[in-house]
Amino acid sequence: FEDQLASEKKCGHLGGKVLVPTQTFIRTLNAARLAADVSGVNTILMARTDAHSATLITSDIDERDADWISGERTPEGFFKLKQGNVHSVGHAIARGLSYAPYADLLWWETSEPDLGEAREFADEIHRHFPGKLLAYNCSPSFNWRAKLDETKIASFQEQLAEMGYRFQFVTLAGFHALNLSMFELASAYRDRGMGGYSELQQREFAAQDHGFTAVRHQREVGTSYFDAVAMAISAGQSSTTAMAGSTETEQFLKTTEPETA
Repeated sequence: FEDQLASEKKCGHLGGKVLVPTQTFIRTLNAARLAADVSGVNTILMARTDAHSATLITSDIDERDADWISGERTPEGFFKLKQGNVHSVGHAIARGLSYAPYADLLWWETSEPDLGEAREFADEIHRHFPGKLLAYNCSPSFNWRAKLDETKIASFQEQLAEMGYRFQFVTLAGFHALNLSMFELASAYRDRGMGGYSELQQREFAAQDHGFTAVRHQREVGTSYFDAVAMAISAGQSSTTAMAGSTETEQFLKTTEPETA
């Protein structure tokens, strides 16, 4: 859960973010915990704050937010946050301390990969809540090589872990990997036709030595499982199972899974 106003929700690395009052978000966390408890479901509640770079808040009702509000209003009626506090870790810390009793994991969205800020947040949270689990978004919205050299990038996550950031992730890593891969494949296909695609296929075969399993796409998405279900239902008499007689079985097993003596 996060403390942005849902109707104005933005990616954490865009402008125009609007926070809800601290007390409003605490109610959200309490409601989530209640729902999990009533359902009897073991749940890890993550509280995310965008206070580090948000510029607006819906209301000045909560005294805990008073120090961060400028008093100016927008045409929509939102309160502006003090400009000197935007991109200040202090506001994120204040929010994190307020949310810590109600959440299992704290995530503060950052504006750049800054280990100094990460340590400042972690130290202050742990001073009041020792051992509190923390999360960090190693975001693709950062230009990593522009901010850090290769050595610092290589040790970045290890240093975060030492500070107590137990959940580290790259949001949209799949988006970037998929789009770059498809761009490269489309370029190769344009230039070399099926030769370009077969090169991709050969890289898939080679990757199997390192644990890659998606060369056989029918098997990967569960076709063999549903064959097994069909056989169970029909007492082994089904004549419509899919993998038997498939090109995947006939062409890929010998190519991708050599028989061992």
